[in-house]
Amino acid sequence: MILPKINILQSLALVGALLASTISVASSSSFDTLAARQEAKPFYLRDIQIGDTTLPFSPASVVIGILSIIMLLRNLLGGPKSSAVASHILVDDTEEAKAKLTTMKKEINDFTKFKGAAQRYSKCPSGKASGGSLGSFSPGMMVPAFDKVIFDKESKVGQVIGPIRTNFGYHLIWIEERNLVE
Repeated sequence: MILPKINILQSLALVGALLASTISVASSSSFDTLAARQEAKPFYLRDIQIGDTTLPFSPASVVIGILSIIMLLRNLLGGPKSSAVASHILVDDTEEAKAKLTTMKKEINDFTKFKGAAQRYSKCPSGKASGGSLGSFSPGMMVPAFDKVIFDKESKVGQVIGPIRTNFGYHLIWIEERNLVE
């Protein structure tokens, strides 16, 4: 059997025509069944009726839609969000590396030394290029253990923090700036 070549628009039109004929047959023969089903639903799940017009959504779907739009706008427009600028030194996930970071932490007392140590010892590409700088970021942009330390009120800006273990290895962290929003 040889089928004629049809494009996507033609096939969609064909499917639409078949569905329309099926729906018209089904709706005319089962109108009473559909009306009974609609009446059996709780009021908040029934389609909204205004006079003779039935809108194809329920009050519950309207409320969910409005709340979704509000949450989306709140996220897009955003209110004030916490942010931080930090640098780190990343080493392997071994006890020797952790011990090395602990020793290094005692020797680092300013940011210049921290950047130098990041360039020498960090296995993260940001460490080699820019002294471990991660740039500016908000909560949720880093791995959870890292975020927890950076955005903790107890962690002090301008001091070495760590060693902190993540799935990448052990880190020493230097918070350059931080803006915490409650």
